[in-house]
Amino acid sequence: MTKNLSNKYLLFILGVVGFIYLKSSWGKIMGGEFVNNLGGTLGKFAAKNPYPWMQNFLQNVAIPNSNIFGLLTMWGEFLSALAILVSVFCLVFSSQKSKLFILLLLAGCFVGLFLNLIFYFAAGWTSSSTESLNLLMFVIELAGLVYGLKLLKE
Repeated sequence: MTKNLSNKYLLFILGVVGFIYLKSSWGKIMGGEFVNNLGGTLGKFAAKNPYPWMQNFLQNVAIPNSNIFGLLTMWGEFLSALAILVSVFCLVFSSQKSKLFILLLLAGCFVGLFLNLIFYFAAGWTSSSTESLNLLMFVIELAGLVYGLKLLKE
């Protein structure tokens, strides 16, 4: 497999991650209840969380500030999705690798990686599918970060 083809596969997989974030965030934005209901959801995540430091963070920081965390999560997912999708599209279909699109890919992957890591520790214990999807997305975003950093050095 040529290097260029494997990069296109990675970009395609990153595009799928971007689409997952877009679908998730769009549902939160259009549903209108995510921010208001986040405190209750975080309370459930904190109740039996196996990580004492995360349980403490949820109870003492996130739940009392659930509106702020809800807005950050919702818009972080949406902006991460846009950054990943736009950069992937431009990197796949452009003959030149613009630094702007590489930086956009790096930003989208970094925000997504952070969101997946936090959600993994907050809720990964609730089901094997939640755990595995967040770990999978984390690894893909990490690969996207490595690829983006490699592109910046070229």
